Amino acid sequence: MRFLFFTDTHIKGTNPQNRKDNFLETVQKKIKEVLDIAVEEKVDIILHGGDIFDRPDVSPSLVREFVVLLNKYSIPIYAVAGNHDIYGQNPITVNRTMLGLLDGMGIIKLIQPGKRIFFEDGPRKIQLTGQHYYYGIDGENKRQNYMVEKNLDASFAIHMVHGMLLEKPFFEGMSYTLIEEITDTQADITLSGHYHAGFNTKIIDGKYFINPGSLVRINNSINELLRMPKIIIIDINEHISISEKYLNCALPGEEVLDRSKVEALAFREKKLAEFVQGIYSTGQYNTINITRIIEEISRQQNIRDDVVKEALYRIGAAQEALSQNDNENYPEVN
Repeated sequence: MRFLFFTDTHIKGTNPQNRKDNFLETVQKKIKEVLDIAVEEKVDIILHGGDIFDRPDVSPSLVREFVVLLNKYSIPIYAVAGNHDIYGQNPITVNRTMLGLLDGMGIIKLIQPGKRIFFEDGPRKIQLTGQHYYYGIDGENKRQNYMVEKNLDASFAIHMVHGMLLEKPFFEGMSYTLIEEITDTQADITLSGHYHAGFNTKIIDGKYFINPGSLVRINNSINELLRMPKIIIIDINEHISISEKYLNCALPGEEVLDRSKVEALAFREKKLAEFVQGIYSTGQYNTINITRIIEEISRQQNIRDDVVKEALYRIGAAQEALSQNDNENYPEVN
């Protein structure tokens, strides 16, 4: 049986400030090429690692464009919800989002946490599970989001998570999960999104840990300038075989990212890192991201998780209400 995995498409109608091209047209071309590859490679199932959309309330006209594209292909698409797909980092809100609409229409099939999906392939039975993003996914109880038990009658197990799964430690203040912390999972293949840079496929004790990186490049950091978008082909027969394909339509970073700002960005990132470190040492905050404010206050003052989750839930509800009332202020189609 053959699977295709890609992640973090961040479909949106407006252009990120660091892009020189038409972002929407580029995303459309990339997704079309991914679907064409799936047909050429005779893929049975397409898997998406989350952040299909850049926000939960993208405009209906924009969603329609992608539904028209997806309907030209008959390969089933299974996905998990990313943090950009939902309100307030709360997956309970997914039914009120555009991603939830596509799930309800059967265009994209969302994998519900705790539910096991099985595919029969001759003598083999393949198990598929998934975990949506939620606040604290890489927090104190992070292992439960990545650990999987394989059914006794399952030949192979695939688990897909929209979480910060990394091969090595990240900077202070960022929640993440290291691959080495979950190597005792029973999943034969663990797929992750969220971390846009991705990492090279890791094989530990015969288990695969995969993140090809985001299909789109939104910022103009040096890493993004050099990185080329790719997808993963997973073949499961008697054994597992993994291959990757770079997108032909993806232009070099220097052609689509504003290179004139890269050196200035590197300098700003250095200064920002120094500033953030200063915040950590003094306990003061200066940010317009309300979620980051709440997370930092909770870290500094040791506020209980249930209080933080309630705050984020209320913020998500407010964001949802604002998007319904003031959608005209946030155009999603150029």
